[in-house]
Amino acid sequence: MSMPFNLLVVRHGESLGNLAKRMSEQGDNSLLTRLHGTHTAQWPLTNKGVAQAIETGKFLNALSVKNGMYFDKMYVSSYARASKTAGSLDLIRAEWSVDSRITERDWGDLDHTTEEERQERFGEALKMQTVEPFFWAPPNGESFKDLNIRIRDFIDSLHRSEVLNVIVVCHGEVMKAFRIVFLQMTPMEYAE
Repeated sequence: MSMPFNLLVVRHGESLGNLAKRMSEQGDNSLLTRLHGTHTAQWPLTNKGVAQAIETGKFLNALSVKNGMYFDKMYVSSYARASKTAGSLDLIRAEWSVDSRITERDWGDLDHTTEEERQERFGEALKMQTVEPFFWAPPNGESFKDLNIRIRDFIDSLHRSEVLNVIVVCHGEVMKAFRIVFLQMTPMEYAE
């Protein structure tokens, strides 16, 4: 048994959380305030995010037809934005398996805070992120090291599979973790 011949990792389209963060960075916290009381797992795609997924799906389907290469196994994070992206891809022969190991890193108390609140409430904790980004964990959140352990376990399960072509729909930091595992980067290399 070996790794799949082709492994394609796709980030979800623009989510309401992505938009809220950008707005907050510009001083508009209205959308972030609306998201209070919800878990990041529930944050949906924006209309732009759905359109991004549809366009990506068209590209992938055309590539599959052109090369005669179809996905044997499809994995998706259990978060709403990833699930909606996977569905909007509308891939040929789509049959998705939900896997919680490929969910986004848990940012704990930082998930629902404005940029100002982050600095005011967690300024000292955030300074440590620049000192040791691989091992640092947000208050009540998950370190990048812990995320990498989840992703390494997921990749190990691919080693034991008998499939050639795999697609994974997940999140930005999960994609970074895939890269770190495959490139066998050390924590120091990650920090650089």
